[in-house]
Formats: sequence, C-alpha cells, structure tokens
Amino acid sequence: GLMPRPVPIVVVPTGSGNDFASMVNGPSTADDLAALVREGMGWRLDVVRCGDRYCANSVGIGFEALVTYHSLSIRRLRGLPLYLLAVVKALASYESIRYTITIDDAPAIEGDYLLVSAANGPRAGGGFYLNPAARPDDGLIDVFTAERMPRWRMLTILPRTLRGAHTKSRGLAFHRGARVTIAAARPFPIHIDGEYLGRRATPLAMDVIPRCLPVLGKKNGAACITAPRERILRDD
Repeated sequence: GLMPRPVPIVVVPTGSGNDFASMVNGPSTADDLAALVREGMGWRLDVVRCGDRYCANSVGIGFEALVTYHSLSIRRLRGLPLYLLAVVKALASYESIRYTITIDDAPAIEGDYLLVSAANGPRAGGGFYLNPAARPDDGLIDVFTAERMPRWRMLTILPRTLRGAHTKSRGLAFHRGARVTIAAARPFPIHIDGEYLGRRATPLAMDVIPRCLPVLGKKNGAACITAPRERILRDD
C-alpha cells in the first residue's frame, strides 16, 4: 500500500506469521517501539514488483498458496501452529502443475512442480525458511521449486524447512535473478505476502525495485540483511 513512494515504516509483529517483522526484528512492546523511532536507524530494503502489485517478502505459488488459503479459515491459532495445521489441510487436495520459469536472460526452466516460491526474504508461513539464502537488499529474487512427490516424502522434507536444511534434498532446486516470469499450463493458486489471490490464469512477471523501502529495525536484528544499518529518520 505504500508503493510506489514509500515512507519509513516500523513493522510490529501482530500478524498471523510475522515473517517480515522477524526479519527486521520489529518491536514487541510500546517501549521498544518508542526507542526504535527515537533512534531512527534501519535499512532500505528491496521490493518485488509483481505486475500491478508489490511484494516485500514472498510470493507463493501452488501448494504454498493453498496453505495460505486454508490458514484463513483457522481463527484460534497464530504463528507456526497455524500454518502447520493449514499444511495438513492442504495435503488433502494438493496438486502439481507444469510451470515454465524464465529468470533474467537464461533458458527457461520447465517442470511439474508442487510449489514455486519466489522470495525477497528467507522466511514464510510463520517460520518456514523456504529460501534460506534470500537477502532482502541484494537486488535479486530467490526462486525455490519442489517437484511433484508423494505426501510421505513431503512430510519428511517439511521439518527441514524450519531450519533451512532442505536445500540439498532430491527434487528441490534453487535459482536467483533480478527478473522472473512464471507461466503455467493451467490457472495456478497464488499468494503475495500472505494475501491469497485465488487462481491466476496469466503469467506472473516480477522484477526488483532495489533498496526502495525504508524500514526501522533493531541493532541486533536482520542477520539476513547484507548492508549495515543507516539513519532512516532525520532529526528534523
């Protein structure tokens, strides 16, 4: 909602997953918030342009989007327990779709994928490090694909994603680029930053707007951000 001319923001972790707030170590108390604003320090992060929308953290396609869809009907849980229950619900109806993925000027990648995750930050779904190498200020989009696989194998890989330890598992691949286009053989479910958008029938083209989003954050946070903190709020 801030784009295309964002103002400095502070992210308070009161959502269902708080993945972006965790990345920048958002304040959890009123005193922390006041101290952070008074200090005025933080980072300038990338934003991913997705057609007429913008993404600060992650775009989930396929199974990941179905998990988001099911999470919307769960009212009494928050954080990781919410998304673990949503995973169980999504397993009942998951599907693989044939996708064509183009990254920068490289040859297109094609495959029958269970999910495609395009990320600015490393964490999504309340604690799953799907793209553990993603850095939100490196000018690049990290793309994770998972091939079609049986449910039992999905359940063996899933716990590893909580530590980002799944990267060498068979059937998974990781790519990176500044421009990404994702097309599919049929409409695919999609979420952008946790907002479920239904099934998309047209290709999704994404590119990076580098270091355009000013975010206040604590000194001991944001291990995944490459640049040091800088002054975001001026004294005047």
